[in-house]
Amino acid sequence: MENKILLDTNAILRFLLDDLHGQYEMTKQAIEESDCILILPVVQEAVYVLEGYYNVPRDRIVQSFIDLKDAVMIEDEDVCLKAFEYYTEQPKLDFADCILCGYHSVRKIDVLTFDRKLRKKMEGKSE
Repeated sequence: MENKILLDTNAILRFLLDDLHGQYEMTKQAIEESDCILILPVVQEAVYVLEGYYNVPRDRIVQSFIDLKDAVMIEDEDVCLKAFEYYTEQPKLDFADCILCGYHSVRKIDVLTFDRKLRKKMEGKSE
């Protein structure tokens, strides 16, 4: 496939929730016929909306994105998958913090933070 498409937050939400069937079908068709890409800011916003607005449990959110990764390319997939591990295991961390932990863990990038619970997590301690 040569046609590349960035999926925005609304497209991915419609696809995962199938609450507006016409938009679900359009997104599904794009995923089937094009090289679709999810960038981390879109994943982060979708997770935030799914958890905060739709009250979707964390484990179901994670499974939805894991199922989706075979159909779309997720930017920095290794970091994103590690972030989802933290997201599942650390209910006190929001997904943005989990992404930072993912970069720290996978890419060995230091993170400057004043957030005590995040810093402790990256130091390998639990709060």
